[in-house]
Amino acid sequence: MSSLSRSNSTGSVPYLDMSKLMFANDFDFGLNLNEMKTKTKQKLHSKNLELDKLQEIINQRLQNFDKRVHKQLESSATEKAFYATSVFLIFCAGFIIGKYPIYFPYFHTALFVVLMPIRFYTYFKSSFQYYLADLCYYVNLLLMLFIWVFPESPTLFVSVFSLSLGTLSWAVITWRNSLVLHSIEKTTSSFIHVMPPVTMFVMVHELPEEYIKLRYPGIAAIDNWNFVASIITTSVYYTIWQVSYHYFISIRKKDQIEKGKVTSFSYLKNKNKSTPLGKFVNGLPYLWMQTLAFTLIQFFYQLLTMTPCPIWFKYKHACGAFVVFIFLWASYNGATYYIDVFGKRLEKEVDKLKKEVINLQQENEKIKNSPIQRPVNGSVDDVGTLDEDLNSELKEKEQSEKTVDKGVTP
Repeated sequence: MSSLSRSNSTGSVPYLDMSKLMFANDFDFGLNLNEMKTKTKQKLHSKNLELDKLQEIINQRLQNFDKRVHKQLESSATEKAFYATSVFLIFCAGFIIGKYPIYFPYFHTALFVVLMPIRFYTYFKSSFQYYLADLCYYVNLLLMLFIWVFPESPTLFVSVFSLSLGTLSWAVITWRNSLVLHSIEKTTSSFIHVMPPVTMFVMVHELPEEYIKLRYPGIAAIDNWNFVASIITTSVYYTIWQVSYHYFISIRKKDQIEKGKVTSFSYLKNKNKSTPLGKFVNGLPYLWMQTLAFTLIQFFYQLLTMTPCPIWFKYKHACGAFVVFIFLWASYNGATYYIDVFGKRLEKEVDKLKKEVINLQQENEKIKNSPIQRPVNGSVDDVGTLDEDLNSELKEKEQSEKTVDKGVTP
């Protein structure tokens, strides 16, 4: 029997060392667990970066929203200066009417000389030049002719008075003319429609009689307003304008209109196409019938609006009250513009921001609920495929948002 002897264990591996060897960090039983762990960490880190990127996009959208709102609500330095100038000129108009009424036609002429070239430039630049042939500009031109060229003509005075306190005044109501003092465009439109009746009121009721006989004999020649004669006289001047308009605009510029140039006739046709009168005009089979119907409607509208003119000519306070009413209506339309239009713009920007935030939240939830964040049973290849899909979607989303932002006009 051989005796048991203690063996030398210096060359063997103890059990403790074997356990360390088996469960070492770099021992993965051939399953590439370390590689999977590293790649998973990389994917999770990538997703965290994507979440940070989404948060950054949200913050950027909020900043863009704030900029858009401020841009809508803030006026430029030019608009602020024009607003202050407009208020000052309204003050000057009231002062001149009360203190020096004989100079009011000069005041009107000075404003006309300044504003009309600007209106011509902006309308030609915006391809709205055919609007410059409308009746309101024709009446303003007739008024300038009466003041400076033919002050002795009673027929010209009657026509200017009828058209100014007729069509031009009521156009403030029918066309929703707005006195928006920071906008040179809207203020000029108000000037074109409101200033002629104011000037007519001053010339008829505020000027001394001796001065009227000396400076404007055409006014002094009218003792009593002849209603029938005024209709005939005004109709002649109106017909001259209407025939000229259709010849030079509707006929000679027909090709340009068909290409998209806007006229008051085409604008009113489209604007009122849903109304009974608009349906009737648009329902006529031929363009010449539509034009004739539109012309007759305008003519009878002119006759209707000039019906109270004998009252405005005879009674100073009635005429003054009517002019004040027209001015207040234009001011009310301007207040509506400031409150409603700017309010609606702000509301649109808020709705747009809400949609953007909802879309980004959906993207955020999509990433949070993706298998990368909650791996269950998936290989590294599946994880990589998901990552590529998500990255592709995020890039497409970001690119589309950039495109939208470039195309939006504040």
